[in-house]
Amino acid sequence: MFRQVVAHRWAAGTTASDRRRYRDAMEALRGIPELTGLRYGDDAAHFPGNHEFVAVLDFPDFAAARRYVEAEPHRRFVADHASRVVDARVVVQHDWADGHPSGLHHLKLPVSDVERSRDWYVRAFGFAPEAEFGAENRLRGVALRHPEADLRLALWEDRERARALAGFDSVCLAIGTRADLDALLARLDTQGIQHTAPVAGHRGDAADVPDPDGHVIRIHTLI
Repeated sequence: MFRQVVAHRWAAGTTASDRRRYRDAMEALRGIPELTGLRYGDDAAHFPGNHEFVAVLDFPDFAAARRYVEAEPHRRFVADHASRVVDARVVVQHDWADGHPSGLHHLKLPVSDVERSRDWYVRAFGFAPEAEFGAENRLRGVALRHPEADLRLALWEDRERARALAGFDSVCLAIGTRADLDALLARLDTQGIQHTAPVAGHRGDAADVPDPDGHVIRIHTLI
């Protein structure tokens, strides 16, 4: 995987509306096939010298990153938005894979009801459907992707294995801080989704959220 981290400083006179349009235009870049991951957010600009906005872009390799730069949607993004509202930027890039495994491509869980589990993961954690797989004119599996993080989850109909994994914490999702965890659990409460109370984990706090088949999805803070 080839990753670029781009820190921005807004140009003088840039308004909140300008920044919203910039973010909306950045979302459109997801349509460029070479771009496999995109995250962005405000930086800690209240610290002297810090930039104000950071974007993290992932590509399969350096060659894909170069094709992305030359793609027409990216050229329009630079001409119509970046060149107008960004005063300065710093780019850090690195080939993380270097010929070796660099992370998890996706996780796959067996489920008893694909549609039910798909809807639950969308509602509980904000995943979005990316692909569907069928056999004999019925839905057998789905691929989900989280729009705000490089997370992919596949669900496949297999009732026997789904029952066997009930109660086991085969998936642990990361979240930033205890405050982030509390906010997520509060949102789950509003949707009637059950979860355990947070407890101290290894270098952070954790809570468990059982999915419709009883798979335990653990949420663990990074700090």
